[in-house]
Amino acid sequence: MKFTFYLCILAGASFFAHSSVQKEDPAPYLVYLKSHFNPCVGVLIKTDWVLAPAHCYLPNLKVMLGNFKSRVRDGTEQTINPIQIIRYWNYNDTSPQDDLMLIKLAKPAALNHKVQPLALATSNIRPGTVCLLSGLDWSQENSGRHPDLRQNLEAPVMSDKECQKTEQGRNHRNSLCVKFIKVFSRIFGEVAVATVLCKNKLQGIEVGHFMGGDVGIYTNVYKYVSWIETTTKDKKH
Repeated sequence: MKFTFYLCILAGASFFAHSSVQKEDPAPYLVYLKSHFNPCVGVLIKTDWVLAPAHCYLPNLKVMLGNFKSRVRDGTEQTINPIQIIRYWNYNDTSPQDDLMLIKLAKPAALNHKVQPLALATSNIRPGTVCLLSGLDWSQENSGRHPDLRQNLEAPVMSDKECQKTEQGRNHRNSLCVKFIKVFSRIFGEVAVATVLCKNKLQGIEVGHFMGGDVGIYTNVYKYVSWIETTTKDKKH
């Protein structure tokens, strides 16, 4: 299933999303999950662990970090096999709830200016806070199957009450809702916006269900921090 997401600026709106279609932003925490099926995006949270939506559990998965441009090599490119994939214990393929998994890498990623882990949220975020949304897209010269461009967008977080009144947010729990603008643009035209960063910490990761319109629904990472930290804790012998 491929998720199409269109965003843009609404003239006269009180809040304006900001992004750059042409300029690549490093977003070094983004990880491309490459498979024979649909593209998916995760987040490097430790040198040897990636957090991703559980629906991204795909056959022949490869974890790609650093530069993604197929025609450009800058020495930051890394492809690492997963040696363990752990889905959240309560995840159900038919439900958008608890849509998280952890990927243990076969070896630690080599950190550089395009490969950096991202800190997890340490609290819930206040409604109205403007956060940074990051995802992968296709550059204009890329006609291939896989994305090669990182892009960012700013948007405000909604309150739980506001979110539950929307079609997308109804019956969602442990969710984080973001308000978008209603007119269309090419930004994130192929891969759904993958992460929500608030105050430089990972606050949300895309659910992959009920996306569209002017509201984005994300898994609230803060609700799962205890499980993430317990699962990824180094085992000392």
